[in-house]
Amino acid sequence: MSPDLQQAEQWLARLLDADCPAEDRAAFERWRNADPRHAAAYHEVESIWQHSEQAVKDPAVLAAAYRALRQEPGRGVPRRWLFPTLAAGLAIVVAVVALPHWLSTPSDPVGTAYATPAGQERTVVLSDGSSILLDTNTQVVVRYSARTRRVDLLHGRAQFSVQGNHAWPFVVHAGNGTVTAVGTQFQVRLDDGSTDVALLKGKLAIATQSPAGSLQSASLVGGQGLAYDDHGDITPVHALDTEQARGWTQGKLFVHDWDLPKLVAEMNRYSTAKLEIGDASLNELHVSGIFRTNDQQTFLQLLQQGWAIQATRISATRIVLRRDR
Repeated sequence: MSPDLQQAEQWLARLLDADCPAEDRAAFERWRNADPRHAAAYHEVESIWQHSEQAVKDPAVLAAAYRALRQEPGRGVPRRWLFPTLAAGLAIVVAVVALPHWLSTPSDPVGTAYATPAGQERTVVLSDGSSILLDTNTQVVVRYSARTRRVDLLHGRAQFSVQGNHAWPFVVHAGNGTVTAVGTQFQVRLDDGSTDVALLKGKLAIATQSPAGSLQSASLVGGQGLAYDDHGDITPVHALDTEQARGWTQGKLFVHDWDLPKLVAEMNRYSTAKLEIGDASLNELHVSGIFRTNDQQTFLQLLQQGWAIQATRISATRIVLRRDR
């Protein structure tokens, strides 16, 4: 075996360790980029590992491996009948014996949590150059390993800008589903048992599982979106209003014919002073406009001027909206 292949095997074994530190991953990237032969050797070793990982799950291959181990010498079985099943079995056995940690499924690392309070946003740059923009009142946990880049969205909304790497998938876990990306920009929002996915560019694969275990899947291309609920049911794919989707990343809400309760609920996400509707007749009021998410005072002035609404501050954290009679 060439020295490059030997080094590639050592790097792959190290990267597959769930506890592989970021500095080792960075050192690997420097090694791979230093010489095209390094990259070629690693690609070859990685391909063999991926095929072996799939093959070891195949019952026929496992059976062949066990037959190969139990075959008594000298029984005179013609070699032509042993190939390719015996050869495949022996190859997998060798892989399992020599590199057990390659074929095992390491547990995901504990991860790093990132959060934003009400009224704030935060950008997190990850070790691979991908980034996460956290909206107000959002929490994620990032778990990177050699097998996958995993982000758990616990609540709120985030925009993901992902560096492409087909051998290292980027997977967002939200609610009862996963969103898998390669080189994309997309948003995921988890709120009240519903998960909304908006794809700004690239491609996405979505998979869900119901509490009973049934599976559903869908795919998106740039400019499309969908949602799924806590039962794993996926809505039909719809065209995305990209201006509205990008609005919050610019500190704006692009509102078209929203009912007032929906608008109030959205604005409340960005402030510690919460708005309440104190007049049932306002529930049927529909509003359109562009509003700054971090400027509640101007928002209230616009409501009072344009829709005859009176805002009364009850306390530092409560403002009640009523119709101005």
